[in-house]
Order: sequence, then C-alpha cells, then structure tokens
Amino acid sequence: MIARAPAADDLGGVDYLGPEFLTWLWWRAEVDPCFRHDDGTEVFIHFDEHLEFRGERAAARRTVLRAGMPGASMEARAALRSGKSLVAARILMARDEDEMRFTLRAENMGISGLKLPAPEGETREDRLLACLDAQDQFVEDLDLCLATFLRVRCTEAWDAELERVRAWGESPSPDERMQPALSS
Repeated sequence: MIARAPAADDLGGVDYLGPEFLTWLWWRAEVDPCFRHDDGTEVFIHFDEHLEFRGERAAARRTVLRAGMPGASMEARAALRSGKSLVAARILMARDEDEMRFTLRAENMGISGLKLPAPEGETREDRLLACLDAQDQFVEDLDLCLATFLRVRCTEAWDAELERVRAWGESPSPDERMQPALSS
C-alpha cells in the first residue's frame, strides 16, 4: 500500500511518487474514473489485463497478474495488503469514441505498448496527422491524470486522500464481494 513517504529521500529523489501515482490512479479508476479537462472534455481510466507488484526485495517478492480484470481480483488486493507496491499496469484511457491502451511503469513513468486508435483519413498525410493528433491527445490526457494527482499530493489534502486510498485497499475487492459467504 502507500506508505507515508518523506518529501524526498536522502539524495533528493522522489522515487516513491511513481508507485503512489499508479496506486492512486488505480483507486481513482475504481471510485471515480472520470477526469475532466478545462474545456469539459472527459477522459475515463480503466485498469486492464496486467498489474505488477513488488515487495521490498524487488524480484524476490514480485506478483504479476494478467488477463481478465486483475484489478478486481482478490490477489491484487492481497498484494497491496501485504505491503507490495504497484509498479506497472496496463491502462485503458478513453476520450469520446477514442480508446488508447498502454503500460505505465511507476519507477520511471515509462510508457510502453501504446495502442492508439486507427488513424482515419483519405491520404497518407491525413492518416499521419491523425496519428500525431492522437499522440498529442494521449499526452494531454495522461498529463491531466498526473496533474490531478499532484494537485492533491502536494497539498495538505493528501493526508485525507491517502486515508481514502488505504481504506479502499483494505476493503474487499469486487471478486471478494462476489464470493459466497463460507459457512463453517
């Protein structure tokens, strides 16, 4: 789960921000998946098909969940509850009819596997411009999510937000809520 982190580590680094952002974004995707640009354009976030967690000893305590909806699984919440950090996730981001999928790595905010909407246009140049526009849209939308996180993270409102994220992490996952009660 998200631990209380100092403003910076001993060397001035803020390596904890990536995992915090990714965990916060997962929480937001479940409780309020809509982000709004100033012009009213809405962006929706969904965690999709891949979550990777690491414990204190990195690979020795690694959990990778794939396929289906791992964010709703008992295993994902168990990884959080055991103190593992979310370090990578496959994310679906949607704006209007356009959907983009990508993997975000927390340690360096690296993006891989970006799948943009199929570019439309009569000519090759039109399709190239549509592809470049989709890339710009992707960057704007991801920046919106990060800016929303930082507006909370860099203020005193973070303590209350952190408590909400922790309560969510400790609560039963959607899969756990669907399990029939076991009788003794």
